[in-house]
Amino acid sequence: MQKGTIKAIVLPVVFVLAVIIFSFMTNQTNKDLTTEMSEATLPVLTLYDGKTAINELYGYTEKMDAAYMRDTITPIGEDRLLPVTVKTYQTAVDKISYEIRSLDAKRLIANADVTSYTENKGMISMELPIQNLLEENEEYLLVIQLESGDRMIYYYTRIIESQNSYVSECIDFVRQFNDTTFDSEKAASLSTYMEKTIGDNTTLQYVTLNNSLNQVSWAEFHGTRLTTPVPSVKEITPTYNVIVLDYVVTWVGQNGQSEYYNVEEYYRVRYTNTRMYLLNFERTMEEIFRGENDSISGNSILLGIRSKDVEYQTNESGKVVTFVQEGELWSYNQEANTLAKVFSFRGYEGVDDRENYGEHDIKIVNIDEAGSIDYIVYGYMNRGIHEGTVGIAVYHYDSLANTNEEQVFIPSSQSYEVMKSELGQLMYVTESGAFYIMVDGNVYGIDLNSLDTKVLVEGLSDEAVAISESNRFLAWVDPSAVRGSDTIHMIDFVTEKVTDVTGSASDYVKPLGFMQEDFVYGVAKSADVVVDAAGNTLFPMYQVKIMDTSSEEHEILKTYEKPGYYVQNITISGYTIYLNRIQNNGTAYVDADQDMIMNREGDSLKVVDIATKNTDEKETQVLITLQDEAKKKTPKILTPKETILEQKREVSLKEEKDNNRYYVYVKGEVVLTTDSVSDAIIAANSQMGVVIGENQQYVWKRSRKTAQAAFNDIVVGEEDSGAGSIAQCVNAILEKEEINISVSALISQGETPKQILLNTLKDATVLDLTGCTVDEILYYVSNGYPVFAMTGSNDAVLVVGYDANNVVLYDPAVGQTYKRTTADADEMFFNAGNIFFTYQK
Repeated sequence: MQKGTIKAIVLPVVFVLAVIIFSFMTNQTNKDLTTEMSEATLPVLTLYDGKTAINELYGYTEKMDAAYMRDTITPIGEDRLLPVTVKTYQTAVDKISYEIRSLDAKRLIANADVTSYTENKGMISMELPIQNLLEENEEYLLVIQLESGDRMIYYYTRIIESQNSYVSECIDFVRQFNDTTFDSEKAASLSTYMEKTIGDNTTLQYVTLNNSLNQVSWAEFHGTRLTTPVPSVKEITPTYNVIVLDYVVTWVGQNGQSEYYNVEEYYRVRYTNTRMYLLNFERTMEEIFRGENDSISGNSILLGIRSKDVEYQTNESGKVVTFVQEGELWSYNQEANTLAKVFSFRGYEGVDDRENYGEHDIKIVNIDEAGSIDYIVYGYMNRGIHEGTVGIAVYHYDSLANTNEEQVFIPSSQSYEVMKSELGQLMYVTESGAFYIMVDGNVYGIDLNSLDTKVLVEGLSDEAVAISESNRFLAWVDPSAVRGSDTIHMIDFVTEKVTDVTGSASDYVKPLGFMQEDFVYGVAKSADVVVDAAGNTLFPMYQVKIMDTSSEEHEILKTYEKPGYYVQNITISGYTIYLNRIQNNGTAYVDADQDMIMNREGDSLKVVDIATKNTDEKETQVLITLQDEAKKKTPKILTPKETILEQKREVSLKEEKDNNRYYVYVKGEVVLTTDSVSDAIIAANSQMGVVIGENQQYVWKRSRKTAQAAFNDIVVGEEDSGAGSIAQCVNAILEKEEINISVSALISQGETPKQILLNTLKDATVLDLTGCTVDEILYYVSNGYPVFAMTGSNDAVLVVGYDANNVVLYDPAVGQTYKRTTADADEMFFNAGNIFFTYQK
């Protein structure tokens, strides 16, 4: 064969081989290292009250701290059978079991395997036999466990056997009320439940009985229920039941696209033999943003019907805006004309129940000029690699590659409701790759590259901490400074540099908060900071200072001081500081009128802002205003992929229980976590909620007897028969619990009345109710506990009974009980500083 012929044959073969080898090498080099979020797999349980479906339960793939799992409560009928269905979603269920525990989860009441159940077309039906071990009207914890392969799935609810709770009747009423709001012909029948019309009748986002009947019946918004609401029972009490409905409403937009809205309705209902009383009704409505229907036009992003409290940030130029809506993170790049659905548990079509389960939130940490975002997803993970767990996931979104990368995941055994109130206080990510978080009063720093973890500060309490709006700055006083501190420490997490803020030699200082990034702190004369006769530390601040944190000089921007007035605490809303002031009336510090400090330049510094628009059908809608006109062309919607992790990025932090934490539950949600029981009670009373202690016992609720006869076992022991009224009142409390000691002798040794009770009532929790009202403290009297109350700087009484118009007081000075009108008692206790305490077993 000639060389030319050989060459003609060999060269094409070599070329083909080279192409194949090159393609193989190229594919190896450019292997796709991204993926889409995996689908939801966990079954959903539904419990029943008789034949009525209630309490949908979502599964956890890790065993939770059961004492924190108090979302719903399920009544147990007289037949002691609890019907349950399991929607499997094609997930194999190999074994079912359950256990009943005491509410603090420490005591196992019963446990059993479920061997009798039926399965048909992905639905398992069964009845759990509840053994005759429950005490009537006492709550217990029910844990249902599904075994699927090598995976255990846990479901939690509370149960109660209550013969007179009338839950079924209340649920029927709630469902009928909900149906009637959608029926224009029957809606007029709801007028009997309406109250004084003082609500905002220009928005459908929040509607109560104080709105017009037209608003309650959806005004001109003719939406359709897409899902049938399954009632969630949140509280069962002898005087009322709390029921919540969650469902999705759909509406067809102007361009024919479907719009979706999450709706939650809260009902507090009382049943009587003659009628139903609707004590409270609230409806909230939030649009699920889809980026369609001309959402971006002119100089705005239309978010639709939703709360005006929008979590959003922009880059410095204002050309990239990122915002959170209904558990999703979106980012609009005005120059590139792209709209990225940065993070979402929801799929592309429709609304899946598991994907739409709203027990998580998103915090935007920062955004750079290119539009890349550091953000945090915290709560229950609906799907993905952490499906069925609760925790905090720190993500980085790369806007150029359109990818999400998980940087660290911190699991938690607490419920989302408890975790968000505890962990949501401080979360910050720096450009250098450090993550800072506060858990149970401890501040941790995590290196996102090596996952090395260190503790920066330990043992902080609510009163001793202030955190800036961006979370970049943390200010605190040493936990050991119980009475007062002359130094505030402030850390800048960008540099980890700590700055000390001090007062004069005769002053104590206290962190109060931040107005955006400017630090606000109070100054009190050390001589004015005293411990009163009840053992409470009074910190009357004669000055409030605002300090600039943007430079190392830390210039004082403003000093507030008005003679004769002291600041007790502050609240900050936007660019206004509200000063809650007190005055000394010669006997005690009492409330004075509120004052305020305003930053009128704040709003002018915003690159973009939140605004509203109104239409006849949807009424008030929320929008983000942009600096420039948006492009007329519809933006391209991007859906980022997840970067595949080479190894797990999980870091566990120690979760420490604090027996002095109080949780305020409203509509089944934790709205406040605090170490001040009086703050918790005041918040719960104003929002129709309950206060729960660390071991899940009820600390306070609005439900109490209409009257309580005066206790007949209030006596003062011989040890203190000649002592002052404060010592005698404390002695009478101890005598009631069969404890005989000389209180006056302990007081003479320097102990306060509250300390004496703390040291002697070992099987009870002593509660400082200072700041509460008479109406609020009567809950404890209703439950059989006398309440200590100061009536002057050195005088006290016990509240030992009440009726509709009066309270019954035991006064050691006269040695007997007497009645005083509630109004007169309120005034007397107010003038003495509203200093109360009691105890609870």
